[in-house]
Amino acid sequence: MKILIVAGPFISLREPYNGGTEAFIVEHANELVRLGHTVDVIAKDADEKNLFQVIEFHESPLSMKDDSYRACPEWLGQQHYQTLQYGMLDVSRYDVIHYNSFIPKIYAVGALFRTPSILTLHLPPTEKFVLMYKFFIKHAPVLPIGISNRMSEQWKAFLGKDVEVILNGILLQKWKLHVRNPDGYLLWSGRIAKEKNVEAAIHLANYLKQPLKIVGAVFDKEYFRDHVQPQLNERVEYISHATQQQLSKLAAGASAYLATATWEEPFGLSTIEMLASGLPVVGFNTAIPPELRNEKVSIAVDSHDWRDLIKLLDITKQSEPEACREFAASFDMKKTSAAYINVYERIAKKARG
Repeated sequence: MKILIVAGPFISLREPYNGGTEAFIVEHANELVRLGHTVDVIAKDADEKNLFQVIEFHESPLSMKDDSYRACPEWLGQQHYQTLQYGMLDVSRYDVIHYNSFIPKIYAVGALFRTPSILTLHLPPTEKFVLMYKFFIKHAPVLPIGISNRMSEQWKAFLGKDVEVILNGILLQKWKLHVRNPDGYLLWSGRIAKEKNVEAAIHLANYLKQPLKIVGAVFDKEYFRDHVQPQLNERVEYISHATQQQLSKLAAGASAYLATATWEEPFGLSTIEMLASGLPVVGFNTAIPPELRNEKVSIAVDSHDWRDLIKLLDITKQSEPEACREFAASFDMKKTSAAYINVYERIAKKARG
C-alpha cells in the first residue's frame, strides 16, 4: 500500500521527541516500510536514519506577518502558509491517509479530500479537539482510532459512535535490557508542566532521601521556575531533554520509574519504554492506563498522594528485569502496525466498492 501519514508541516520528528505522538509516528512509519509498504510523512523534518520519506512544505520567502487586517506574528503566518500547501498536494496517489496531527487547519484542509483516512486520537477530549475532530469526521471519509480503552470510551461519548482501539507500541529492540540496580536513583521523565506533576516525584524522593533524576523539556517555564527549579539540589537533578538512547542509559542506573501525571495519560509510552529496559514502574492510575498495569512490575494507586507510592516501591523491589521486559513485549510496535494495516486494508477496500 501507499500510505500518507500526517504529523504537520512544522512538526519535527527528530530526537529528542516532543512527546509520545512523535515517537509513535516515527516507529510506526518505519515498521510499515519494513513490512513492504511505501510511506510518506508530512513533517518539518526527521532523522536521516528513518526509512520513510518526509514531505516538507517550506516557509515563504516573503513575510507572513500581519499587523493590520488580521494581526498575527510571523511564525503563525508561516504556519498558515505551510498548512495551506497541504491542500495543493495530490493525495489521490495514496491508498490511505493516517492523521496524527493537533493542528485545526490541517483538518479544515483534509476535509476536502476523499481519500479514505484514519484519525488516531492521541489526546483526551477537550472542547477544541472535540469540535475539530467532529467537523473532520462529518466532512471526510475518516475512521477514528483510540490508543487505549479509556480514550476510546471518552471519545465515544462525544463522537456518538464506537471508537476502535489499537494500543500503542514500541520497537522493543531499541530498549536494552539492563540489570536492576536496587540501590539506584528514582527516574522521572516527561514534559515539565503542571499536569505531569513532577512535584510528586520530588516530594517522594526527598522523603525517602533517595536521588531523583528528572528528564524532559520545559513546556511551562513559569511552572518550572516556581515549582521545580527551587527544589533542585545535589540529590534532585534536572537533566533536560534526552533521546531514547540517552533515556535507556539512564534507566540502567535507576531502581524504579515514577509515573505521576494527574491528567489521564492517553497511553504512556514512557511506561512501556522503561519496562522494556527492565525497570519497574509505580505511579498514579491517571498516569498508567489499565492496559499498562501489572501487579508486580507496573503498579498504580487510586490517588494523587505521593505517600501512597512508598508501599508500591516496596513491592517492586522484588521485581525482576526479565519480568518487566516480558510484560513490555506485549506492546511491540510490530503488533501495533499490523493492526493498523488491517484497518488500512479494510477502509481502502470499502472505498473501492
